[in-house]
Amino acid sequence: MKNIAIIGGGIGGLTMANCLQAKRIDFKLYEQAPQLGEVGAGIGLSKSVMDLFRKINLYEELEAAGSFIKYACMTSKHLKVRRELPVKLDSICIHRAKLIDILSKHIDKEKIHLNKKVSKIAQDENRITLFFSDGTSAPCDLVIVADGIHSPIRKQLFPSLNIRYANQIIWRGVTKLRLDNFYQNRFIESWDEYKRFLFVPLNREYVFWLAVQNGAPGGAKITKADLVKGYSGFHPLVQQLIRDSENLIQNDLADLGGDDRIWYKENIVIMGDAIHATTPNLAQGGCQAIEDAFALTRMLITHDFNHNVAFPAYQQLRNKKAMYVVNTSWKLGQMAHEGSKIKYFLSKHAWRFIPGGVFKKSERFINDIKYLS
Repeated sequence: MKNIAIIGGGIGGLTMANCLQAKRIDFKLYEQAPQLGEVGAGIGLSKSVMDLFRKINLYEELEAAGSFIKYACMTSKHLKVRRELPVKLDSICIHRAKLIDILSKHIDKEKIHLNKKVSKIAQDENRITLFFSDGTSAPCDLVIVADGIHSPIRKQLFPSLNIRYANQIIWRGVTKLRLDNFYQNRFIESWDEYKRFLFVPLNREYVFWLAVQNGAPGGAKITKADLVKGYSGFHPLVQQLIRDSENLIQNDLADLGGDDRIWYKENIVIMGDAIHATTPNLAQGGCQAIEDAFALTRMLITHDFNHNVAFPAYQQLRNKKAMYVVNTSWKLGQMAHEGSKIKYFLSKHAWRFIPGGVFKKSERFINDIKYLS
């Protein structure tokens, strides 16, 4: 049996660990932080990944911890509905910290190693040595890299694959608030004033929200009061969600671009945001990392852990869908913040007239997991 190391204890790495454990495949997971955890925000899980989680007996627990989304609504800044579409393929929204908790608690604790930041990898055809910043090292046969968009390992292996910034800033938060019944099980997104605001219930007591505006990367952090002022022209509920938020997380929107790239090098393979990070406009970043984990597990088993065959097969299985998400999400984000007033007006109101079949076709493609059966 191969000695497998997973680098990164986020959603992708923990899902990978659960997939391997479900097949009784040994591994070690290394996480640089002193504990497993996630920022205080929400995440959408599409029907496709919920069906995958059913295969490893996590569906019911995740379902109970999240809130189903039945409708997607595009609204004005005053929350007047411009377009409402039923979500036929059930998705849920769940707190990221809760998802991490569910994924981590089912993994054998002796397999998880915290405070292990990889400082260097020495690689040859048959063996890898991981060197950690605490001075220790670990030999392994295969390495699965799941350490996010800023992955130092990807930078070491593929230094020419650079981060692409969208020139947009995103703020996220979770607010304790019982929404009116109309907003339950609804995903609400408002476009106006070259700004976006989205909110969705995590459950009956908490709401996840995010705000997006144009802005250069590396800008100064702002306060909740500043953000409320920036949305002063929006519905009072929008301002309340920001003002009463338990936290405020600010990031520059970015991905790794839409160009072709290789996802592996010899006996090291990369998954999730570390190799195909996407902007959040399709709510698919975490979902794609989860699908990676199931696909990679399947290819490792199918090809008897021969990385020379399994890793290319894994990329072939996943590349089309992952890059569709990257490119489509990027285009949507750019359209939502078009520079000219005419283009922005057309983008803002186009949702009223796009045939429902267009949305359904995209939804079906994103939720298609026949390739993993």
